[in-house]
Amino acid sequence: MQTSSVSFYNPNNLTEKELIDSFVIRKKEFQKIINDIKSSDMKYPEQHYMIEAQRGYGKTTLLKRLYFEIKRDTELKERLIPVILPEEQYNIRRLFKLWEVVAQNLELESTEFIGLYNQMDKDANEENYEDICFKIVEQRLKEQNKKLILLIDNTEDILKKFKLIEQQKLREILLTSSEIRFIGASSEVLEFTFNYEKPFYDFFKLIKLKGLTTEETNEYFEKLGEISNKKGMNELIKINKGKIEAIRRLTGGVPRIMSLHFSSVCSDRGLAFKDIDTLSDKVTPLYKHVMDNLSPVQQEIVDVISLSWEAITTKEIADKIRMQSKEVSAQLNQLEKNGVINKIPLNKKNYMYQIKDRFFNIWYLIRFGGEKEKQQVLWLVNFLESWCSRETLINKSKNKEQDLNYDKNRNNFSSIYELSKTLLLNDKIEESVKKSPLFLQVANNTDKYNRFINEYFILLMAKKQYNSLLNLFNEKKFMLKDKFKPTYYALMYFIKNQNEKFEIEYKKVGEELKETVEEIIEEVKKNEE
Repeated sequence: MQTSSVSFYNPNNLTEKELIDSFVIRKKEFQKIINDIKSSDMKYPEQHYMIEAQRGYGKTTLLKRLYFEIKRDTELKERLIPVILPEEQYNIRRLFKLWEVVAQNLELESTEFIGLYNQMDKDANEENYEDICFKIVEQRLKEQNKKLILLIDNTEDILKKFKLIEQQKLREILLTSSEIRFIGASSEVLEFTFNYEKPFYDFFKLIKLKGLTTEETNEYFEKLGEISNKKGMNELIKINKGKIEAIRRLTGGVPRIMSLHFSSVCSDRGLAFKDIDTLSDKVTPLYKHVMDNLSPVQQEIVDVISLSWEAITTKEIADKIRMQSKEVSAQLNQLEKNGVINKIPLNKKNYMYQIKDRFFNIWYLIRFGGEKEKQQVLWLVNFLESWCSRETLINKSKNKEQDLNYDKNRNNFSSIYELSKTLLLNDKIEESVKKSPLFLQVANNTDKYNRFINEYFILLMAKKQYNSLLNLFNEKKFMLKDKFKPTYYALMYFIKNQNEKFEIEYKKVGEELKETVEEIIEEVKKNEE
């Protein structure tokens, strides 16, 4: 059976065999939890788990992998019985309903539990019905010499519906009963886990899922290629190393979003703005859900932060939405706890804020930003792919300096460009920079070659020749030409985010550029302090 990359990342569309065969990420987290389960005899109450991550990070897949492992492991299935509740449980609003649903699922898992729900239903009118429900489940488990592993996706949706007294009762059950072990998953940072006044404060053992690393990403795409019967996937990954790394950084390593970009990885063309625009359409339901879950004032704050792109202060946000800084600060704290934004320290007292999921920010800029904001996305896409491919660019011409007759070919863009680039790649930087203005002059009115010019500028960055790059900008006045602004902004982005230390000869740099660079240097110094 051929499985698409989209269904591959939707675990609810996969059979047990398909899910197990395709399980290539979250293996460390899986082993940590399953090893704990295997080594625990549950004679006494055990530690309970909460898997925490934003949507699309693989929580559901991890829960289902644990469920299937318990069912298929010879030793585990003799003493444990797993029950997994899917993401949407709209009918569980009260604690007693949770036990009713558990009873119904136990009946589906084993004939030993047939009649469990009807046994509960007989006492439905009793005042202490929810207590009776759990005691019936617990007693049947003891009779069958089984322990319950309860796996609940989107735990926050259920717990938030429970009354405080129901939360307290559930905590007491999990704390004292050796018949049940709880493994939940949440797309929010649960208030119950960090607020000491809440019943579940510091109760769960947290497993936090992060974005995929470069190595995990390559393994992930290899598996997608295998499942989709894509031939030569290993070779495609080598060829598209820069593109894949750019996708990983743009998406923050979120598996679900990266899986939607599988077709782009399989193509031999570069990463284009159109790809990102198309992808943003596909993730709209996911991110719309994030926005819809926020309060109106939080939506307004997220709008300001997203359209800013760069980190922004509390005061700047407060000024834009006409609110007191204290009020904004309280909302920012909540957004940070829920994993929507990151808090970046400026000093001991002051912070700046940025959207945590960088692709969410890109999506927001594309969907709700103006032309200026979309241009920012365009240069970022172009820059990241080129920058992530810098090793390939450098190695391509290393020790293969071309013997070109420069004077003979002075009006040929490709020849001049190749010579300048090759000299640069082989560390003949001064000679390369002396020749580069000539091919840049040829290209000044040739839109066709903008991509090559960007490549040359990025090679200068790779060689850390910042002065040369800035002087070229100043000399040719590229800042005044819209087609070169993306590369200029890319340089600023690189300097700022890589925290590079460098000096600039201001006498050779235009005043406008000088002021911008000074601001960045000042900000870098603040961050270092």
